[in-house]
Formats: sequence, C-alpha cells, structure tokens
Amino acid sequence: MANVFSGLDTTDVISALVGAAAIKVGPGFAKWAANKVASFFR
Repeated sequence: MANVFSGLDTTDVISALVGAAAIKVGPGFAKWAANKVASFFR
C-alpha cells in the first residue's frame, strides 16, 4: 500500500509543478502563439 500512496504523492507533486509552470508561462505563450497564427494568415 505504501508504494501506491507514494506514487500518487509523486504524481500530485509533478502535476502541481506543471500547473504552476503553465500558469506562469501561459500568458506569454498565448501571446506568442497568437502572433504566430496572425503572421501565418498575413
């Protein structure tokens, strides 16, 4: 049972870190992606 719980804990920590990184980088990445799409259609 301990292995199952430690696996879940690790997954939770990783997903929390990924979520925090996405929130931090999100706005800049969205702006960059929008510029890429806009320049593609020009």
